[in-house]
Amino acid sequence: MLEELFDQIKLNGVYDPREQHHSPQNKLVTTSSTNERKIYGRDYEIKQLIKFLKGPNFDGNISVAPIIGLGGIGKTTLAQFVFNNGEIEKYFDNKAWVCVSDHFDRYRITKEMVDSFCTSNTTCSSFQYGSTTSLDLLERELRRYLMGKKFLLVLDDVWSDAWQQLLTPLQSAKAQAIKVIVTCRDPKVLRSTDEENKIILKGLCDRAYWSFFVNCAFGKKNPGNYSQTLHDIGKSIVGKLKGSPLAAKTVGKLLGRVLTEKHWKDVLDSDLWKLETNAHDIMPALALSYYHLPHHLQLCFVFCSVFPKNHLYHVNDLISMWIANGYIHESGNSSKTMNDTGEEYCHELLEMCFFDKYNPKSMIRMHDLMHDLAHLVSHGEICIYESGEDKEVTKNVRHLCTKDLTALGLVCKTNNLRTLVLYRVGDVPTFLNHEACKKIRVLVISGSHMQDFPDAIAHLKHLQYLDLTSTRIKSIPESLCRLYQLRVLKLRYPLILPSLFHNLINLQNWCMYEDDHKVFDERWLKYHVKRERGYVVAQLSNMNELRGELSIMDLENIDSMEEAMKAKLKEKRHIKTLGLVWNYTMDSYKQDAQEEVLEGLQPHPNLERIKISCYMGSKIPSWLMTVELHKLRKICLVRCINWTCLPAALGLLPSLEKLHIHSMENRTVECSDSVIEMFPSLKQLVLSNVAISFKGMSTPSSSSVGRRKLLPLLQYLKLRESDGTHGFHWPIYTTLEQLYIRNIPSLDDQLPRRLHGLSSLTRLELSGAKIKTFPVQVMATLHALGWLKLEDCKELLSLEGLQALPSLEKLYIIKCPKFRLWCKEEMTKLLEISLDSCQDLESLPAWLYRLPLLKQLSIKHCPKFHSLPTDALPSSLIKLNIIECDPGLMERCQQKGYPEWLMIHQIRKRSYISEDI
Repeated sequence: MLEELFDQIKLNGVYDPREQHHSPQNKLVTTSSTNERKIYGRDYEIKQLIKFLKGPNFDGNISVAPIIGLGGIGKTTLAQFVFNNGEIEKYFDNKAWVCVSDHFDRYRITKEMVDSFCTSNTTCSSFQYGSTTSLDLLERELRRYLMGKKFLLVLDDVWSDAWQQLLTPLQSAKAQAIKVIVTCRDPKVLRSTDEENKIILKGLCDRAYWSFFVNCAFGKKNPGNYSQTLHDIGKSIVGKLKGSPLAAKTVGKLLGRVLTEKHWKDVLDSDLWKLETNAHDIMPALALSYYHLPHHLQLCFVFCSVFPKNHLYHVNDLISMWIANGYIHESGNSSKTMNDTGEEYCHELLEMCFFDKYNPKSMIRMHDLMHDLAHLVSHGEICIYESGEDKEVTKNVRHLCTKDLTALGLVCKTNNLRTLVLYRVGDVPTFLNHEACKKIRVLVISGSHMQDFPDAIAHLKHLQYLDLTSTRIKSIPESLCRLYQLRVLKLRYPLILPSLFHNLINLQNWCMYEDDHKVFDERWLKYHVKRERGYVVAQLSNMNELRGELSIMDLENIDSMEEAMKAKLKEKRHIKTLGLVWNYTMDSYKQDAQEEVLEGLQPHPNLERIKISCYMGSKIPSWLMTVELHKLRKICLVRCINWTCLPAALGLLPSLEKLHIHSMENRTVECSDSVIEMFPSLKQLVLSNVAISFKGMSTPSSSSVGRRKLLPLLQYLKLRESDGTHGFHWPIYTTLEQLYIRNIPSLDDQLPRRLHGLSSLTRLELSGAKIKTFPVQVMATLHALGWLKLEDCKELLSLEGLQALPSLEKLYIIKCPKFRLWCKEEMTKLLEISLDSCQDLESLPAWLYRLPLLKQLSIKHCPKFHSLPTDALPSSLIKLNIIECDPGLMERCQQKGYPEWLMIHQIRKRSYISEDI
């Protein structure tokens, strides 16, 4: 193994720890979010950075602090930790984190800085920078936002001195202070004036490094329960890791899988340590962890390096490509699918630190040193080829990524490709006709202006994964339907489908993207039925491997049960979510036909969620009135106006957790007094533009509550724009945690009395309710209520009674025109108060300054609001908005010397300007 590794290094020159590696494509790979709860051994550097950030500027209004160090030493982690520090959060008006990487893009970086202001500031101007291509417009907008502000900018992963171009517009901005943190490996990219604040990160000191290593290796286990010999072996291994946090994390996770002296001794004695090329090289440590992976995980890890450095991997895409290349196999008699196995593989590689989590959670990334490792151990099977490079695609290559390459035949010596990723390749058909491509299983075409589907793709009979989302193809030919092995098809939307589309019997994921490259829905497959060739519902007949979410649209174009049954939904065992959608019509003929059609669209018993929209029939399908759908967890009914009665069978579905009913006027839900519980698992009930009556279940009493229950587990209830509910017995819903009531006239004379006893309630929204005040005896029973929103309550005069809420933290009062009186006693746990469009409100309560925890205060569009409390504002306040209130107050808040200005000038995040609507 060792000799093979040496030969590979000498043959291809793949790895040099001193080399700066460049990638053909750049995507954002770091954010300000960090997975590290604690940072080891960097206390001095943290204090040094915080002191710099809060200190004065010495170069105009801008100061720069570079963080320099080798790959994997913790530069990004240190910057993330300081960026999210509480002191820094309070000190700066705005912050921006930008991953620069080796492809410097001044426009993108400037736009991200402008974005940082608009995501954190509700008073952001209406300037439409999102669609502009003008760098000048962006820089002018940036300078406008920076005026008078304290701004923190982090430029992570800088590889050239081009970043200095960003300083020009920043220096001309009339900002109070701008601090810049730059992370890089090469000090040559810095200015000479940045030397004073430079932080050079080296390996962690022995004590801190050992603590970090122990944490990685033992996790939640107690290290004291293991022998001193094991600890001694661990210390010998730590001595080989060069103080690198990445090495400690990776090797520590490896050792933690088997906490035995033999396993640790085997790692210590490995020949791979001999690969070290210099005193700072951590590649042997990373290689050790790789060689202790199971073979199937080694294959999956190495494959990921076919994409350029800094690439973001979508977990589902990665799993599909692993499956296509044969790295994941069926699990025999187990019910576990290959996708389930792939998710386990991803989790294991994340746990072993070969991947890093990325936000959103469905995305992952590789550290660039891990990318180097994957190439190092690929035995030449992975090749990233960029136009102009003086090398060949050797005969060993199985997975090829190219950029700007014009002629594959000139450099390609392999005839055994399995994966082909093309970035900005001009003549795609010529590429695909090359002998090397005949056996490919994964094809990704990106950055191409190609409009016509290449005929050559139809001859790739082994193809299982095809991504054309970055092309301009608008239709696909019948010939594509010969690709019987195809599992994943990613296309632009909309497009014209071939009539033989149903021949793709192995197709599992069929993803549609909008024209702006935003995902239409990566799991929701939308099939539009038409009365023309290529769009009949029978096209779905043989596609029984489809999985995830399927929505069949325009069902009015199906006329009979027999035609609907041709979709064979009952055989599609992998579909978890099903949408059945008609276009709204009052045609009585259509009503009869729709009843037959819905009956013919019976799903598989594995179905978990169903949405039925604009169904005009009055009959409920027989398959929805049985317990055969025992896995069904959610039902959503929208505008099914002729369903006057929902059968008791719905209330007997054992797994039903969510029921949403929208725009269905007066409806009756049948209950049965012969069963102990109706809707035994239902946790969420949403009723919008519908009046519901629950009939057939006796009213609970002290003697019957324990025997018969309606909605015994209800936690979330939303009632909106309806005439109310009948048959509810609110006092018994002690499980209710969230309650939203909007414009329910039948409850006007019952609120807030109806809230009595809801002791688990944490969130409450009352909108359009005729409430004037709040009885103390009712509020005192709402022990858990922490979030309260009162909106459009026309009769609300006073908040008296709310002081009895023991846990209230956030209070929002919106469009309550008569509200003007506060409760007499303070609500001491408040963190946030927001007041909007309260025309009669003139002032804040006198006790406001006594709120020890208040962080945010916002008063908007309250024209009579004319004064701040005479006893000052809470010292805890970090954000204040006063927008479109009394003009005199607005002026006094902005003029130095006025009491209001003196009261608020120390609050870091404040605004008192008119809002652009």
